[in-house]
Amino acid sequence: TQLGNGQTPAWKRYSLLRVIDGNIRHIEDWLNLASVFIIMFLMFFATAEIVGRYLFNSPVPGHVEIVELIMAGVVFLGIAYTERVGGHVRMELFVTRVLKGRSYHIAEALTAALSLFVYIFILIYTFKASVFAFQIGDNTAYLYWPTWPSKFAVPLGSFFLCIRFLIEIIQHLAQVIAGVEMRDLD
Repeated sequence: TQLGNGQTPAWKRYSLLRVIDGNIRHIEDWLNLASVFIIMFLMFFATAEIVGRYLFNSPVPGHVEIVELIMAGVVFLGIAYTERVGGHVRMELFVTRVLKGRSYHIAEALTAALSLFVYIFILIYTFKASVFAFQIGDNTAYLYWPTWPSKFAVPLGSFFLCIRFLIEIIQHLAQVIAGVEMRDLD
């Protein structure tokens, strides 16, 4: 696709990256949709718990454990999508007003590389923790529900976030090499 100024982003000249980005976008969209459905379930569940507790004096058993289990999915399944659309909190004031052209893309590539480094550790250690929870049959204290599916949401979301960071690094470095001034990578 061409941007409003008639230029095509430099990274789109690489067909393999374009294919990978397109496929990852679909997965990110589905994971984000799963996160949205989990949030909707959480809203209905919280409403049912409140109605049960205050109107019928009968709270939902284990509601705290259930909410704890689904929070990892809420946060981590949509994290790569949120990065792709630029939804995370950033220092926009500095980046947009001070950095121009190549320096902007260099700063973005370095930021993505640092984030990738951190999330690789999160990915590795949370994956090990979720496998360990599966192997030992880790359960919640009250309902005895397995914890590994919830724990596995963290490395799953982190994995796709790491792929998103790699794509962003390549995109910004392609813009640096091409000497392109535009900031929009889509």
